[in-house]
Amino acid sequence: MKKILIAAGLIALSTTATAEDYWITQYRAAPGKFPALLDLVSETNWDAFEQGRPIIMRHSQGNHWDLMLMGKHQDCTSEQCWSAMSAFEDAANELVDFELSFLATSDTSWADMKAKDAVSGFYHIEMFNAGAGKHDALMRQRIIENDYIERIGQSPNEIFEVSFGSDFDIFTIGFYESLQAYSVPADVTQEEAEAAAKAAGFKNRADVSFHLRELIIGHHDTLAVKVP
Repeated sequence: MKKILIAAGLIALSTTATAEDYWITQYRAAPGKFPALLDLVSETNWDAFEQGRPIIMRHSQGNHWDLMLMGKHQDCTSEQCWSAMSAFEDAANELVDFELSFLATSDTSWADMKAKDAVSGFYHIEMFNAGAGKHDALMRQRIIENDYIERIGQSPNEIFEVSFGSDFDIFTIGFYESLQAYSVPADVTQEEAEAAAKAAGFKNRADVSFHLRELIIGHHDTLAVKVP
């Protein structure tokens, strides 16, 4: 198994007072081991982890990982937590060919993230590698695209900035009730969409996607469903 980072809960990083720290782990199961991996994450007693149960997403279309777990970053302070984490890692090691674990921050709190997830069952996940010197511009693009999305009456994405453990710079997660909710087009005219794009800070509507492409050298676009 290839591991990019040791268990994400073992590393503490300082961040701004308003940012929430998150750990993210992506697993690709060994051939024939996916059902067992799914059982592992579904049946684990997450109450034994001081961080609580993570948000668990099952790949539907796009990237090569099978499961993505995301939770609040918090170091274990009890023997029970350390033991549960070690047991989970040992079990996962027997089932996966690839694991990517990394840390990220978001201005959205864990409480708000869980509340949003509670009414969601479908996710759109985009992960970006910024070009040289374009990290700040990419973050701005993500922020003003959210502004545009809200102006046309759609749900904005949660924005995360990777702080350690991955070559991704920024990623976003869109939370939706279902695939159908994700697929519903914006109920606006072309003229209204054009005006919304300009008001958000783009040159025009087409610039929403064209500007993004000028800022990145890599992009993973994934759809996923909730693992209850």
